Amino acid sequence: MRPWLPAVLLTLVVALVFLCGCLSEEPHNIVKSYNYALSIKTNTPIENVTLLVPIPMRGDWLAIGPVPLSDAFYADRLSERYTLAVVPVDGRYYLRVTAPFMDPAEPVGMIFHNHTFLAGDFRLEIVPQLINTLHPFGNESLFLPKQNLTLTAGSPEAVRTSGYNPDGYRYSYTIPVYAYYENGTRVEISSRIWGANQWSEGFDYHPSNQYSDAYSLAITSEPRGWMSAEGEVTAGRGVYEEWQLAPSPTTGLRE
Repeated sequence: MRPWLPAVLLTLVVALVFLCGCLSEEPHNIVKSYNYALSIKTNTPIENVTLLVPIPMRGDWLAIGPVPLSDAFYADRLSERYTLAVVPVDGRYYLRVTAPFMDPAEPVGMIFHNHTFLAGDFRLEIVPQLINTLHPFGNESLFLPKQNLTLTAGSPEAVRTSGYNPDGYRYSYTIPVYAYYENGTRVEISSRIWGANQWSEGFDYHPSNQYSDAYSLAITSEPRGWMSAEGEVTAGRGVYEEWQLAPSPTTGLRE
């Protein structure tokens, strides 16, 4: 036997094993991620600013996914020129932003990401750990309190549990935001949560599914204290494979 032949055979075996793994139709490299963005902008300098903006809650828990929200969470990510505090209002929680002065050049803004690698290979016990992107109400982080909640497109029952769902289903709503300031002409307040599950199948197929919750308010007149921001929840977008089984409204992606 030629001396280089065993090395060549070993290389071929390793390559074959790797290729078989890449071509496997079983889900692998399963990841979930939560994201949270907040933006407050003014187009002219404003003074004596007090804002109360809704923040994510998971049931009665202040959190974006597994990450708790607190005064320190915001202080670590927003400018020191603003005084920040998480405060209760009628059983819900808001981020209070106060400042003697807000400059258009220094808006309030942040984007937070939390990624969790769940498993390299699929196991049934992974499924309950996924984000419930099909039924986020009561299961995932959302902005509260929602008022005038109205189904505007699709429905949870119409989401296919195989194949691709480009639009999912949507709810519109309003949510209270408090604003007081002086000398402003336009102030824009917006925030968004989105969560996604992603995995790999075969060599280059990377399906995912997601939900999102977002609200926005543009104030172009004198602020009136409590005002209604417009919001929208989108859920059930993306791919829901058979291994996720029957979606449940209260217990994750499978019963």
